Amino acid sequence: MEGPGGKRRERVWLSFHERYVRRTEYADRKTGEERVLFTVTLPRGTEVDGVDLGGWQFHPRYVEPNHSRYHDEHWREVPLLADRPVRLSRDVLDADGNPLPDGEGRNQKECAEVDPSRLGEALVESRRRWYEQNCRGRAEERTDGAGGLSARAQEARAASEAIGTPCDATPRRR
Repeated sequence: MEGPGGKRRERVWLSFHERYVRRTEYADRKTGEERVLFTVTLPRGTEVDGVDLGGWQFHPRYVEPNHSRYHDEHWREVPLLADRPVRLSRDVLDADGNPLPDGEGRNQKECAEVDPSRLGEALVESRRRWYEQNCRGRAEERTDGAGGLSARAQEARAASEAIGTPCDATPRRR
């Protein structure tokens, strides 16, 4: 995307699992043209400046399928302009968790703006914390007794050394 003066604008790419990205198709009121609205919900534990922004939403212009080798096909890439803050919003809820209506019958909204690079760092940090809490001990918890790939590789190496090489491994002249 080119900005003023024809210079290419810097982007920040954020990765979200598909369950956090919603695609809504609608018809434009004026032209009747089919359009798409993307809604991205931030995962729980996404903290910026000590504030958990889990459940807050934003509407990016584009969402692309995953092109990263680190994620599978269920992930989506969201490009954001680095120099433009991301506008987040969420419904204001009462004590029972129900949205509070405003004077016009719509839900009251709470808004915040966050720098895209800080949001990306917060997402990486929240995924790292989740991984440490949920996936750290899986290699030790294996029930088959193999103990992971390195232990299996050592066992295979020991077995091949035990087989050894045949005594007549050196070639002879005829």
